[in-house]
Amino acid sequence: MTWKEAFQISHMRWAMAFCLITFLLMFLYMPVYYRDIIDPKEGFLFNDPFLNLFTPRDWYIPIFFILYVAVVQTIFSYVKSPSVVLVGVTTYCVVNILRTATMYILTLEPPSGMILLADPISSALYPSTGFAKDLFFSGHVSTIMIVVLIEKNRLAKALKILGTVIIGVLLAWQHVHYTLDLIAAPVFTYGVFLIVRKYFEIRVENDDLAESSKSN
Repeated sequence: MTWKEAFQISHMRWAMAFCLITFLLMFLYMPVYYRDIIDPKEGFLFNDPFLNLFTPRDWYIPIFFILYVAVVQTIFSYVKSPSVVLVGVTTYCVVNILRTATMYILTLEPPSGMILLADPISSALYPSTGFAKDLFFSGHVSTIMIVVLIEKNRLAKALKILGTVIIGVLLAWQHVHYTLDLIAAPVFTYGVFLIVRKYFEIRVENDDLAESSKSN
């Protein structure tokens, strides 16, 4: 399927519109959400035995190198496969909507000794002073998990799984997230991915049935 053909399919167009609106709303309102809602809200601060194993160290470069290499490789590999791209991007959008809810329901104070991680891209969504309470659950782990889930090549998938583990350990080492944030991220992401993938599968089946009815 080409992108031109994808634009002619209703559920593909709806997915594109949903993703476009979600990105627009994130860009416009997430800084306000962080600054005016999450930041003033009292959060939980707890002792994390796993984080206590590490003396905080700044792992900014390897974290973003692994993450963005994985994302860029995925884009180049599947840019001509709109169904794969749309499942991935739709999953990313739903995951981020879910994160806005979970970080409000379970607001956490930054771990002791946190070295703030300034994402060169998503930091555009943060208040100008930076932000440390977008914790539950980890957006960076969720993002690389999405490219793991849509990857079809076994070697590339294995390397991305390894990258996910490394990023999780480095985030803990830098005290950017609690262990809970890092473990929950793949669970939530996988659940959203299954729902999104099923939605696309059902719509494809419905379209096939509709075409079959017309031909009869």
